[in-house]
Amino acid sequence: MNFDVIALAVITCFSTIFGGIFAARYRKKIGILGAFAAGVLITTSLLDILPQNFKLAQSANVLLEDVMALTVVGFLFLYIISRMINEHVFSKDGEYIEVKHPLGGVFATSELSVHSFIDGLAIGFGLQADIHVGIIIAFAVICHDFTDGLSTVTVMLNSGNSLRNSLRMLFLDAIAPVLGAVVTLFLQLPPYYIVLILPFFAGGFLYLGASDLLPHAHEENPPALTVITCTAGFVLIFILTFILTGVLNM
Repeated sequence: MNFDVIALAVITCFSTIFGGIFAARYRKKIGILGAFAAGVLITTSLLDILPQNFKLAQSANVLLEDVMALTVVGFLFLYIISRMINEHVFSKDGEYIEVKHPLGGVFATSELSVHSFIDGLAIGFGLQADIHVGIIIAFAVICHDFTDGLSTVTVMLNSGNSLRNSLRMLFLDAIAPVLGAVVTLFLQLPPYYIVLILPFFAGGFLYLGASDLLPHAHEENPPALTVITCTAGFVLIFILTFILTGVLNM
């Protein structure tokens, strides 16, 4: 079982790296990638993290109102951090523009990395419960981690970070599920705490997608292209979620 946990986690690591390399390779089209990543993050939060967390909340005796409250807290956390570290200045043309601080991207992608760490925990705990459940969870994580890697590099570059620093955060995001899986070899985390952590990240992902990446994408791209690309991100995660839900219910 130890080999299964590590092997599956390593596959998720490579999936994340491939997504990040793709974003780095086409970084000149950061506006288009930002719109796609926005669709991915928003849909992952609304169709993946929160619905699964609602199911866990019932078994862990956590009120759904508390789950939603923590989602709001996660949204407000990144919103407040963003407002504190970003500046609004007048450009040479007299326009009022926002100057993004690289630290904002670090905060945002750190949340992605912590979520990836929890994904590794989910794989390990799933295998502890049943090997088939663990494999299905791992498949879900592998599918999503490509877009996680893409989102990590896109958010970092969008916040004014260098490509080198963006790749460093990509490595952190990629190695996080492996670390999470290793932890499960020595520790058992009660579902109660996972239920309290996940909605916080869901709120953060909603902020990243709707209030950070998407507005910037509209500034960089024609409106129709932004809508189409963002919708493609929605559709991708919707299809993956639909397929995985069907597999889990088999």
